Amino acid sequence: MDRIQGHRVGMAVLVLAAVFLLFAGVAPAQQAPRLELKTTAQKEVKVKRQGKWVTETVPADKTGPGDVLVYTIAYLNTGRTPAHEARIENPVPRGAVLIPESPAGVDADVTCSIDHGRTWYKPPVMVQVKNAAGKEVVQPAPAERYTHIRWVIKKPVLPGQSGRVSFKATVR
Repeated sequence: MDRIQGHRVGMAVLVLAAVFLLFAGVAPAQQAPRLELKTTAQKEVKVKRQGKWVTETVPADKTGPGDVLVYTIAYLNTGRTPAHEARIENPVPRGAVLIPESPAGVDADVTCSIDHGRTWYKPPVMVQVKNAAGKEVVQPAPAERYTHIRWVIKKPVLPGQSGRVSFKATVR
């Protein structure tokens, strides 16, 4: 094989390798998991049933200060591959205050942020403040400081599989 033909074969191999790498990079993206999310809100109300007060949820058509809203985020993997370590992040709705102990989800690790998602901590988020005597103490952050919630689903979410996570907030 002469030098020119060897050069052409070498270039053809490089081009084929580049095309393979290009399509290898595209194929996983086309088959990536895709989580579709749907958020619903309901209001907690106290009703008397058989002489006892119980808490139920009703559509959140009308709300006012002090009402407790239950937010549910349903997720569905509409992709073709499992979603590993699926992450759902949600801001605390405007005009509401998170109930810090309320975020929940089966097989989910929950963390919260008090700085618009720059840092994440398991609730309750602890902060350092000065007490009345001027001494630095660590205490739970006020509920009003919570800005975001994050759930990381620990089990793979298979194609077609769904689940839900939730949290509660009080209307300001």
